[in-house]
Amino acid sequence: MAGKIRFLALIFVAIALCACSIWRGSKDTQADNEVYTPKPVVSSPYKVKVAQVYNDTHKVHDVDVVGLLWDDMEESLKKRGMLWDEKTQGEPYVLEGHVLYFKEGDMAERCVPYLGDSVLAVRVELSQGGQHLATIQSKRRISFGRGMFTRRAWNKVFREVSEDVVDQAVRKFQ
Repeated sequence: MAGKIRFLALIFVAIALCACSIWRGSKDTQADNEVYTPKPVVSSPYKVKVAQVYNDTHKVHDVDVVGLLWDDMEESLKKRGMLWDEKTQGEPYVLEGHVLYFKEGDMAERCVPYLGDSVLAVRVELSQGGQHLATIQSKRRISFGRGMFTRRAWNKVFREVSEDVVDQAVRKFQ
């Protein structure tokens, strides 16, 4: 008897799932008379290259702090159309990053104030042609109250710091 009930329950669930997918139907994302237009490509007259990133904490971390900062700064520059490549003419601006402090933090510990904070502090040197133009500093923290339940908060901290660094660099150009 229990076997028949399980079998009927399985059949009922399968029918319900099929009915839900048929009822929902497929929706066209584009009307027949509309023409697709891609997003405009962002371009900037300023081209910036990430030359090097250093781990000045002198600690070995569970995550690749150098690679994360490098990749996130390049991604932020790319979104603004400012990332230098080999095809670009002229001498680029150069960013050299230094990770000054990093604490990975933990979501479970973050429920207690000051215990599981994810913190990143960086210093970035902006130069062109060997001439120092600016020193940019940024520090971000995800802690109790702000992003308390954020998973992989250390990754978010790197993105936020990279966006802030590039924002400050853009202000130096203007």
